[in-house]
Amino acid sequence: MKKIIAAAVAAAFVAPVYAADVTVSGDVEYFYKDTNAGEAFDSGDQDIKITGSETLSNGWSVSAALEMDGNEDGLVSDSVFTIDTGVVSISIGDAVDPAHQTYDEASDVAEQGGTGGEASTNTDPLHTLAVTLSPMENLLVTASRSTTNDDADTTTLSITAYAAQYSMSGFTLGYGVAEEQNQDTNVSTTSMSYGTGPFYIGYESISNEANVISDDITNLGVKYNYGMGNLFYEAGEAKDASAGTATETTAYGVSYNIGNLNSYILQNSVETSATATDNQTIIGVEYKF
Repeated sequence: MKKIIAAAVAAAFVAPVYAADVTVSGDVEYFYKDTNAGEAFDSGDQDIKITGSETLSNGWSVSAALEMDGNEDGLVSDSVFTIDTGVVSISIGDAVDPAHQTYDEASDVAEQGGTGGEASTNTDPLHTLAVTLSPMENLLVTASRSTTNDDADTTTLSITAYAAQYSMSGFTLGYGVAEEQNQDTNVSTTSMSYGTGPFYIGYESISNEANVISDDITNLGVKYNYGMGNLFYEAGEAKDASAGTATETTAYGVSYNIGNLNSYILQNSVETSATATDNQTIIGVEYKF
């Protein structure tokens, strides 16, 4: 009898630990790059993510994720906590994107290289609180508030951002804007994409990158899924207004998948008006789990 009671008490304490569904995912990537300046092996994504989630008795869903990003210099840990009521989703953490970065990167199709990327503010946000809701079908609206340092730093700045995305019949249109404290210029991003069957095309335009007026980025990406991987092409331009220069990047190549193993080869060309063109050949392999 004592053993039965002891087992029941132990189960009462253990049960809550297993109430949530826990998953582990991640990826590891390495690539070889041959450039005008020489050759080198480098690492791409090296991530592992542990996520716990469950549906509460009132129908809300709650999740928490710990993300560990690694490279040659060490391991960085980020986290995100999310509550989704079905009408509104609230996320907080250092792995949460500010609103203006939520719906961009529509043209980022190349495995490596290319111009595509997130619209950045002058100072990188450290912690972000984001709220997303859908006021009508196919429409998502996100607002966020970020800080650039922790509460022990007297130079902490704030970033307020807003974004919206609308999708219909394969077309997706997104827009975002971010206002950083003590900056006179706002960063804005516009993205458009269309996908049908194996074909995808995406375009994005970033204005005042890093809060620098007239530092603008445009990028176009095209991708075709041939069944075992993708054929991709990406071309873009990044302007440096103060220097009066522009960097044009063109990336094209092919990827091949066997299960979760992805390999790729591509040609990446980087041409700056002030320097010679850097022609790069990149061969990589990535495993996702």
